[in-house]
Amino acid sequence: MAILQLLRISALPTLWSNVLTAYFIGGGNNLNLLFFLLVSMSSIYLGGMVLNDYFDAETDKIERPERPIPSGRITIRTAFILGMCLVTFGVFVGFICPFIGDCSDYEKRVAIGIVTVLFCCVILYNSFLKRMSIIGPFVMGACRILCYLFVFFTVERIVLVSHTVWSIFVGAYVMCLTMVSRFEANSQKIQKGVGLALSFLILIDAIACLFFVDIIHAFLVILLYPVAVWLRRFVSMT
Repeated sequence: MAILQLLRISALPTLWSNVLTAYFIGGGNNLNLLFFLLVSMSSIYLGGMVLNDYFDAETDKIERPERPIPSGRITIRTAFILGMCLVTFGVFVGFICPFIGDCSDYEKRVAIGIVTVLFCCVILYNSFLKRMSIIGPFVMGACRILCYLFVFFTVERIVLVSHTVWSIFVGAYVMCLTMVSRFEANSQKIQKGVGLALSFLILIDAIACLFFVDIIHAFLVILLYPVAVWLRRFVSMT
């Protein structure tokens, strides 16, 4: 199951909760659009995880030799091709999303611009920005913000300021987690703590749905939490 470890699917439900929450808060009512949004953001996210390990291959030989690439279970060439294909496919699907949703021409252009910036952030972060103590975590948080904003501009005809503020709050939370995770190579406790705190994103999103929408949508989001816990245990056992 080296490919699952490379993709780090255990954190994927947190991204799904981001997409669902933005979709619910934005008043989305097009299931076809929701499907394309989930595919686009998931593909970019997973591709980013793969490229992260690709660019860290030399460092992981020393600090994390058990990971798929340094252990030889996945070749570095395969990782690069897989990562780029996933990210590129996600952006391609992202370009389609605004034309499925009920957004204005202005929102369509902004949404396409957002997913393009997201692509650049993923590539630049993994290639060299993550090594910068402040800019790296900032870009990681910005990626989550862009995910929310992409959904908002695809679903809503007019994006509310309160919705934008919420996305910035979550982005700041992810930025803080990224700063802490820099120490994970030296501490198993920190590694587990960061993974657990990342899963709390689902609970935070559920609270947002409760505040902006209703308890039913909040419950739908929180159902992703046990999925995240199960995936984390499943991947750790493979």
